[in-house]
Amino acid sequence: MPFISASVDTFFVVTAAILTPTALFLRRQPSPLLTLRNALTFAVVFHSLSVLYTIILRWPPNIFRRLDIPLTTPSETIRTILLRHGGLPEATPLPKPLDALLTRLSSFEMRTLYVRFGQTVIQDCEYCSTFDEYLIFAAPRIALGYLKAAAVLGLTTIRGSGHERYRTYAVAFLVAAFIVECYWIATTPIGIPRDGRNVFMWHDNLWLLRHLLFLLLPVGVHALPRSAPSPNPAPLLTAARLQLTKTHHQLVSTRFVHAAMQRQPTLRAASSEWWERQRVEGEWARTDEHVRHAAEKLGKGIQEGVDGPAGRLSQKTKETLRQMLEGLGIVTA
Repeated sequence: MPFISASVDTFFVVTAAILTPTALFLRRQPSPLLTLRNALTFAVVFHSLSVLYTIILRWPPNIFRRLDIPLTTPSETIRTILLRHGGLPEATPLPKPLDALLTRLSSFEMRTLYVRFGQTVIQDCEYCSTFDEYLIFAAPRIALGYLKAAAVLGLTTIRGSGHERYRTYAVAFLVAAFIVECYWIATTPIGIPRDGRNVFMWHDNLWLLRHLLFLLLPVGVHALPRSAPSPNPAPLLTAARLQLTKTHHQLVSTRFVHAAMQRQPTLRAASSEWWERQRVEGEWARTDEHVRHAAEKLGKGIQEGVDGPAGRLSQKTKETLRQMLEGLGIVTA
């Protein structure tokens, strides 16, 4: 025996079944409770409960399923059954929206639109009379649900969540689902048996599939493996700035060291000897055919006067070094 009603009791049981494992999971985490991941978990749980509330307690109305009558039941018969269920006299007028719905259901074409768009659209759109008008009236309502789901996915995949790379795929999947649903609603043929029973209610079933998608997609994205957090560039930039500053000071002091070396005979002789040794060793390397051949293969040719890549590299290197030395004041143009 239900305590309140079967639907409300079911919702309470489902809520307890979701909140209890969530609370146990968060309690066992060694990290602090107030983290971005836990906040996103709370958001996904709240969204899931909201969707479940809609599925369990706000199922779209369907007068034929509620009364368990064939779709081909005449409007006057439906009116009589409604008054009988309500315990009212047969002359009692029905509420205006319900009376307008029964008046519209006098047309067989309107009953096919009822299967396609649902009772709410047929009942609420007072000015609609054709298929296109009902479609224009129903599409924004469907799109609003998808926009809400896209907003939840955007929140689930915000920067720092570890799921940023899934945002494009999840939103694209939502857009594809919206297009497929609209296409299905607009083009699916409606078949009504002669007895009017066992009619596949396209609106109600697509509504259920849509909300199941809204329920499962954010949970699935949030449960996917998280990517490694991107490193903070601030320490790297600080280290690079310090290294560049140190290098700049060393390069600036080079011209003073060069001038001081020229004033000391011992240092001047040692410097001349070192540069002469480097010149001789460099000449050996440049005159060696094997070294020159290997350098040309690597695109670092050292032969002067060549128009190929190696020659251009040599000229570019000399020009860069000359500009650096002129900027430091070591040599003059």
